[in-house]
Amino acid sequence: MVLKISVIGAGNGGVTAAADLTVKGHEVTLHQSANSSNDLSRIEETGIINFNGKPVRIHKFTKDVGDAVRGNDVIMLTIPATAVEPIAEKLAPCLEDGQYILINSASAMSSLRFKRVLNNMKRDVDVKIGETMSLTYASRYHQATNEAVLISYNEHNLFSAFPSRFTEEMLEVLSRMYDHLKPAKNIIETTLNNGNPESHPGPSILNAGRIDYAGEDFYLYKEGITEHTVNVIHKIDEERKRMCEALEFEAASKSERSVRSGYFEEADSLQEQYNRSPVLKDIAGPANLENRYVTEDVSNGLVLWASIGDEIGVETPVMDAVITLTGALLRKDYFREGVTLSKLGIENADAGRLNSLMEYDHTR
Repeated sequence: MVLKISVIGAGNGGVTAAADLTVKGHEVTLHQSANSSNDLSRIEETGIINFNGKPVRIHKFTKDVGDAVRGNDVIMLTIPATAVEPIAEKLAPCLEDGQYILINSASAMSSLRFKRVLNNMKRDVDVKIGETMSLTYASRYHQATNEAVLISYNEHNLFSAFPSRFTEEMLEVLSRMYDHLKPAKNIIETTLNNGNPESHPGPSILNAGRIDYAGEDFYLYKEGITEHTVNVIHKIDEERKRMCEALEFEAASKSERSVRSGYFEEADSLQEQYNRSPVLKDIAGPANLENRYVTEDVSNGLVLWASIGDEIGVETPVMDAVITLTGALLRKDYFREGVTLSKLGIENADAGRLNSLMEYDHTR
């Protein structure tokens, strides 16, 4: 069955998704925010994306959000976690009954956050909302050549609806787009399986001097993850796994999860897996500390993880240390500014109640 799909967010992932889903036979509209700095003029003028060396004509390119959403089956957001609330506010008046909202990005309890925006705006519309643990692609878009390069699919990408009782229904539809989506227990599980908060902030701040000096010549995965900085990743992963165990989720290691997703190959050590990853090793950056690898993955990643730990009684001293040091480096209070369960209306919830809240949506 051909789906009518809106792709909201025209960065690397969004442009790649528009081309990929068109090749798969779907009718795709790509939306670019009017205030975006990305130059997509060639797509706007021709409707064509050069996708892995072949021209692909998408159904529509638009900067009008109403035009992008109207009459479509799936509204897919390929956006930073920091943009969930402002994008939800723009989309809310345009949404129609029966639509499916897929937040295809680094999971940060984004579906609940989107739903809270609809509730706060008193927008009573019958939509189903869900999120992947991470973007379905490793990809790059080169504006100068209008070339979208799909490096790799995420071969094992957890997905949950919010509330999770709608996960099966959503997967019946979304599997027509992506056959790598696997059901998670709920959006807490997708959030704790987002690989970015353990991979990016710790090694980035430990390489702060190198990043300040080298700028765009710095490669986190290839040079920044060393025999010592990888120990911070191990410690954060141990804290994350204890949370997963308390919540009765699978508690696979960072190495196991990344091999399963296709980002790592089998190797003797986690450091070697990062340094030699065929998907990641040649990706440059971060070029500065005011980068999503640091700012988003702390404010919408580690802070949220630590707050989950606080709620269910799992201590997170290394996560807390990375959050504190990042705040010192960037002169911010991420514990105050970041996303927490309390800010999402969740307090005094043990592991069992937290899972129940995610299944039935008693959060308001």
